[in-house]
Amino acid sequence: MNGDETTPARLRVLIPKGLAALAGQSGIGEAIRHQRRAVEALGHEVVTSPFADYDVAHLNTPFPDTPLLAALSHLRGRPVMMWAHSTEEDFRDSFTGANRIAPWFRRWIAWIYRRGDAVVTPTQYACTLISRPRYKISRRIHVLSNGVDTGFFARRDGDREALRDRLGLAPEAPVVMSVGIQMVRKGILEWVELARSMPEVTFVWYGRTDPRLITKDVAAAVASAPANTRFPGYVTPDVLREAYAGCDAFCFLTKEETEGIVLLEALACRAPVLLSDIPIYEDWLPDGEVVHKVPVPASSAVSGGSDQALRARRSGAQKIAERLRLLLDGELADLSAAGRAAAEAVDMQEVAAQLQVIYDREGVSPRRPR
Repeated sequence: MNGDETTPARLRVLIPKGLAALAGQSGIGEAIRHQRRAVEALGHEVVTSPFADYDVAHLNTPFPDTPLLAALSHLRGRPVMMWAHSTEEDFRDSFTGANRIAPWFRRWIAWIYRRGDAVVTPTQYACTLISRPRYKISRRIHVLSNGVDTGFFARRDGDREALRDRLGLAPEAPVVMSVGIQMVRKGILEWVELARSMPEVTFVWYGRTDPRLITKDVAAAVASAPANTRFPGYVTPDVLREAYAGCDAFCFLTKEETEGIVLLEALACRAPVLLSDIPIYEDWLPDGEVVHKVPVPASSAVSGGSDQALRARRSGAQKIAERLRLLLDGELADLSAAGRAAAEAVDMQEVAAQLQVIYDREGVSPRRPR
């Protein structure tokens, strides 16, 4: 890389708009916004047109324009860094028909990832998944968190009162929240049953899903959700920050993730976290040390409209409720400081510094005089 270690040569980085705009209200959309911030924090310039002059391309989505943009970049002699946000595992149990096409989706994203000169994925867990032979990736795979802005996502005076005022609740009303697209994989089926079993608590789910993509069981669960549930949809970062900081618990019942930006945001805001006990978080966020964990039923057990699936949801919700009540009653350790420290370890400034290391390792440099 040109320049010294403290002042890297200024790059022009392509982070195209294109079909990526379709992912604006998703984790990938948020990850792309974080990338822009990391690039700019390093003093590099972001360009959005693939026909502009640039030194390296960042490609993020599994949409059809991504391989075309990779091909165009290679024709122009520009390196491509391909971000692997998705896996077959986290595609399953998402949208209508997802499980049927999941193997084909894996082949598609693996083919896209192989168009990169380097692949970047947010966690070691995700790296392990895409390093499997079935993905056939021979390029170097880097691990780089999507990061979190711990300066913005932080608790402030008055957040608790402001959240309850926004929701029209009494000052001491208990509030449990979650964030995500409404899908089986995110645990929304058990979340609705959890709310039904704890009528004294207000449960708020932030996030929006295109109604055309929601599975029938999720649509039915949301439509029949009890009166103590709220679904505000997609909200601004300010409203979300206030909710993280003002809630009594962030209950994240996801069954599969490649990282979980919303979890990082909650930890940064010192929210008490009740988290799924799933492999990605096993070593990274130890139970009883950084977060409190709870077993969650498999998607295959709770999905669908059968009586058996409903019984599995209720059974799972009952076990979750037992743990959640302990957290709300203050009978579990306060881990907010440890959670904040875990978020600070992947603050945007740290992510930016690690991104520069990846640029250096891949030999990314300006293609013209500055």
